[in-house]
Amino acid sequence: MIVSPLIDAICDSWREVANLIASHPWSEPRGRRKEPILVERLRGILAKNDASVEMEPEVKFDSWYVDLVCTLGSERIAVEAKYKTNQDGAVPDNRKAAFFDLHKLETYVSSGEYSAGLFLWLTNNRSYLRQASGDSSEFSTDTGRIYNGGDQLNARRFRNNDMPIPLILNGDYVFEWQQVTPESAWHTLIIPVRKG
Repeated sequence: MIVSPLIDAICDSWREVANLIASHPWSEPRGRRKEPILVERLRGILAKNDASVEMEPEVKFDSWYVDLVCTLGSERIAVEAKYKTNQDGAVPDNRKAAFFDLHKLETYVSSGEYSAGLFLWLTNNRSYLRQASGDSSEFSTDTGRIYNGGDQLNARRFRNNDMPIPLILNGDYVFEWQQVTPESAWHTLIIPVRKG
């Protein structure tokens, strides 16, 4: 894990957002713009927890947009957030999109514009926690999955035309899903992305 007060503050605030949604199902964001709403909630809680953190959503980077950029002193963290519920379809495509988000974070960090990246995911859909099969099997996000940097990820089809085929990440990543509360169906995943 990266040692960073800013990353710790973001992760703590993310856990608060996850706990709020898990504890109050009526507060769950819905509709096509669920992820931006979730990012707004993260911004609100992070601002309450640490007013010195500067935050900017939807920051352009080449042809992409970083979901959230957090700055504190010389630290600048790129955050990509994913929020998928039982009502959402396209589980195979969303797995591929998660790995593409990791690829984008690696690109942001390697540019030198960001000191690190964070991939944050909240879901109540247990499909993401189980081994994938079929077209998204190489993109499995199951609990305990270890991706070794340099491994090629292939699939017959991709929803995003920007995704390189095959997709190859530089870093090693472990998918360690955490249950938000002992009673809830909600799980969260936090993956830091480092330089080099």
